[in-house]
Amino acid sequence: MRPDRGCTRIWNILHHIVSAADSGEAGHVESEGMPMVPIKDKAGKLLLNVKGDTLVGVNLSGTKLEQANLAGADLSGATLSNIDLRGADLRGANLTKAMIKGACLEGANMAGCQLARADLGEANLDGADLSKALLHGALMRYARLQAVNAEEADFDGADLSMADLRANFYRANLARADLRGANLKGANLMEANLEGANMMNANLTCVRMARARINGAVDPNGRRMGAVKMPIATKRPWWQLWG
Repeated sequence: MRPDRGCTRIWNILHHIVSAADSGEAGHVESEGMPMVPIKDKAGKLLLNVKGDTLVGVNLSGTKLEQANLAGADLSGATLSNIDLRGADLRGANLTKAMIKGACLEGANMAGCQLARADLGEANLDGADLSKALLHGALMRYARLQAVNAEEADFDGADLSMADLRANFYRANLARADLRGANLKGANLMEANLEGANMMNANLTCVRMARARINGAVDPNGRRMGAVKMPIATKRPWWQLWG
């Protein structure tokens, strides 16, 4: 009895997909007219096949992708709300205008990541590397950035109100950022640009601000600051230096 040709083709397609998943082979996995983008972890193990030939605008909300390798990936406009990307490699990834609200990015490597106008509200980025990342205009209200390395990162115009910012912002650009009610206790803001930033009601206890630029910023008491050269150390709260 001759085997049915249609059944044989379907079996071959399914066998190819399963084999690719087992072996973690690189490249796109394709079924009949259906390309797929593989997402692997840092060890090369396949975590997920995403339908389509690109990750631009993809919806991965709630997906568990711990330790995923997405370095250099284009996820612009993607919906990643409540995704689990703990320990993921996102170096140089493009997440412009992505919806990442409530995501877990704890310990993720996001150095050089493009996050302009992305929504990271209530996201957990504790211990992540955001060095030289581009976050201008990003929405990060109530986000957690404790122990984050944000050295030379660009937060120009970002909304960081009520966020936990006990982190390293050495030489970071926080110009025009909304820092109202943020917790910056013990943060490193040395040589940072805070010109025009709003720090009304922010917690700036023990903050380090040597050589920071604060012209036009609003202090925790709601006063507009002039051009003041921040000293290396002082016993008085820094925002009272000209009061």
